Amino acid sequence: MLDEMVEKKKASGSQKICHRLALVIVFHLLVLLLLDDVTCQLAWSPIQVDSESTVDLWTRKSVGCACSYKDSSNSGSEHEHDHVKHDNASLQHNGHHKHHLNCACCVKGGCQCGEHTPNRCTQCGLENHCLNMCNVTLDSKILQGSSGQTFGQIRSPILQGPALCYYVLRPAPGQRVELQVYRLIQVGKFDGKKCEGGYLRFGGLDEKDDFNNAELCGVNERYSPPAVLFSDDGITTLLFRITEKTIRSQFLAYFSFTSLSNPIVGFHPKGGQKVTSTDCDWSYNDYSCRTPSSCVIASPGFPGIYGKNKICRYHITTSSVHTKVKITFNSLLLPQEHCSTHYIAIYEGLTPGTERLATICGQEKKEELIFSGPNLLLEFNAGYQVPPFDYNGFSATLTFIEGITTTLTPPTMSFDIEPIHPHEPPNDLATPPPKFTPCDQVISEQYGGRSGHFDSRTRSYANSCRLIFKGKANEVVHISLFNYRLKSPSCRSVIEIIDPNTRKKTVLKLCSPVTRKARNEMGSFIPPQTFISTGNQMIIVLRRAGPPHDTNDIEFVDGAFLFHNEEQSGTLQPYSLCDMHHYGLSSPESGSVEGPGTEHLFWNIEGSLNCSHYFIPAANQSVTVTIDMLDRLGTDNDCETVCGDGGCQCLTGLNSIENIDHLMMMTEDNQPINCLCGNFRPEWLPVSLRSWSPIKLVYSIARYSWNTKGFTYQASYNFITDGMCGARTFTIHSGELHSRNFSQAFSLNSFFHQQCLWILDSNTERSLMIEVISNQSRSCTAWNISLHEYTPIEDEKMHAGMLIHQFCPRDKHKQFTLPWNLKTIVIKIQAMTRQAPLYTVRWKSQIVRQKIQSLTPAPNVISNHGSTIFPLSSSCHYSLMGILILSSILLSIS
Repeated sequence: MLDEMVEKKKASGSQKICHRLALVIVFHLLVLLLLDDVTCQLAWSPIQVDSESTVDLWTRKSVGCACSYKDSSNSGSEHEHDHVKHDNASLQHNGHHKHHLNCACCVKGGCQCGEHTPNRCTQCGLENHCLNMCNVTLDSKILQGSSGQTFGQIRSPILQGPALCYYVLRPAPGQRVELQVYRLIQVGKFDGKKCEGGYLRFGGLDEKDDFNNAELCGVNERYSPPAVLFSDDGITTLLFRITEKTIRSQFLAYFSFTSLSNPIVGFHPKGGQKVTSTDCDWSYNDYSCRTPSSCVIASPGFPGIYGKNKICRYHITTSSVHTKVKITFNSLLLPQEHCSTHYIAIYEGLTPGTERLATICGQEKKEELIFSGPNLLLEFNAGYQVPPFDYNGFSATLTFIEGITTTLTPPTMSFDIEPIHPHEPPNDLATPPPKFTPCDQVISEQYGGRSGHFDSRTRSYANSCRLIFKGKANEVVHISLFNYRLKSPSCRSVIEIIDPNTRKKTVLKLCSPVTRKARNEMGSFIPPQTFISTGNQMIIVLRRAGPPHDTNDIEFVDGAFLFHNEEQSGTLQPYSLCDMHHYGLSSPESGSVEGPGTEHLFWNIEGSLNCSHYFIPAANQSVTVTIDMLDRLGTDNDCETVCGDGGCQCLTGLNSIENIDHLMMMTEDNQPINCLCGNFRPEWLPVSLRSWSPIKLVYSIARYSWNTKGFTYQASYNFITDGMCGARTFTIHSGELHSRNFSQAFSLNSFFHQQCLWILDSNTERSLMIEVISNQSRSCTAWNISLHEYTPIEDEKMHAGMLIHQFCPRDKHKQFTLPWNLKTIVIKIQAMTRQAPLYTVRWKSQIVRQKIQSLTPAPNVISNHGSTIFPLSSSCHYSLMGILILSSILLSIS
């Protein structure tokens, strides 16, 4: 009688729990279905077999049904996996013996555990784990074949720690793993940052302390609602570990293999691309999110508990300057009073180093946020897990809004322009300009500024649409196409770019159907399609077959423009975005340049950016380039600027200079002269360089984007006519070359760079003697003068052949006598130093009476330091010294 009362009480209590559980589940599902404006929610699979499950999930009654085994001798080894369908009443009416009715009655999908546990049922397929459900594999396909269900219960054995159990959950394709934890008994404790003494880890068998997936622990925890966890990583493991001594450690949980397409329970990212080699980063762009609700993002494991110490980044990109991004939060539930460690941050760019636009934490009501592109970063930060584990992160819908508005046509400007008929003869002055349509637009600095965007969709519709760019007298027009779409068949719609300044007017012709997108399917910008006019005009013509049926499917062209003044800013190089040439003969004598990247042409540029100003002095000129201002360069700790007598250098350690923002002066063969990076401070400015050969000023940004533009700088230049390296070839038999005593600049970091080259051509068989003198005591790296054999190559820079001799400043004075067969030699000076080189070079040639084949060594070949400065030919012998001296005396007499 007592046993029956206890059993009834247990059944009644279990029934109440199940009913309460069902009510909670139904309530949350109703909230999820009925509320469109949900700011926080928990959702899980309703695990409820039927209304008669009064003992546990699979047991309807603990006694009253026939045992599935035949007798006691084989009761533990033979099981029938047929579902038990008879209840206690029917068995009594059929007159079964009492000992056949002492086993549990199972619900549909449940099977009796056997002789050792006759009063319990378990999920069919798991009968062998009734007494010890530990180290189990739960396979969705096998369980569905055995029990007809893809969910079940995990009731761990009662462990005495230290102990360990694991559970492998294997979903079928198209399923995710769901775990609902209701009860923890002596499973470690939370110390404020992590679990100690024991834990329940979901998503890995990693026993290390830096485990960053979901982890639960507690001395005596009852979770109502349950602590829900999800995994989309295929096969998932659950680790139940007790590391301290305990008497009774146990947990109770439900598992479910949930369909990824379930619209209510569970979540699967939509419309984005998983970023490879990352844990939880995703990329979204407007081309993949054109229909409503087609792009959804969420915290990892949503709507379950997310892992600890995670940073997940969601890159959101737009391909049009007019497009805005709307972020609508469908669910937001983060731990309260933990805003410093659990929050969502939105940045204007692709990295957290850009401007932060918004921060969301706790359960703030941030239903909709709207931002401009082209790049946004939504960063989800998760710190340590926080009991009682009643949070589940966020989910949000991305909507891309086209913000194009039609503008009024500006007043017609009176200027001469050729008819838009590219295949006709040159403009006839008697032919009037074509009439304007409502879509036509004249763009100049007066109406559009020096730089800007254009889009034919912002104009009133017309079948013919012209965008006419007209710059000032000394300007050229730089055009970059971002997006265009022509959908009519058989070239019925056309885009033409016309340069009215040339006879061959059509620069580009595009026939429908054709489409260009600013970004590829992965969200990365495609290299720009750029065009430069030969004069101050450029025209884009868009001819369409007819109006579209859908305004969202209109044929259009959009991009950016720049009016570039070549007289002030240098000659823009064809097919280049920002490379300029400054010629000493045609450019202004002096001018200034500044850092690029703020012009609208750079809107669709991402990644590395290199822009150069190339200063090319004439033969009788030098050029001085001075960096006057440098800003925002001291943020990179991987590079250090060190300045010395030989210029400023960038010390990068193991990193490559291409991966670091820097400003560099280079020779025409790309050898670095001055480099500024990292810790460079403004008080070290100005940095100037005077050069007698062409130099480049190269601006390099390792990771450029429109939101995160590079550093800024300003530099000035000055071409000086000084004749220092002017005359290149000398045919006279004697002469002198003198350096000039240039005044030293006031700035500490002012340098002289020389690469002068002279050719001595005697034209006859004469013996050439060269004398070099300097009163400076400098090293060869500061400056040196070298003698080379002449090489008859068209490029003058390559005339210097094999090295014969070299003079260093510390040598003070040297004489070189060359053999008779060297009719032509090259004298070359190279210098990179703070102090201008001072030297005198004299040469004299005489008629040869005795043809000596070997080179004659200088009498002072050994330097003041006792070391050989340069090697002499092996055919030179000091035993000939007397003969050579005598020969020179005889020659002088003659």
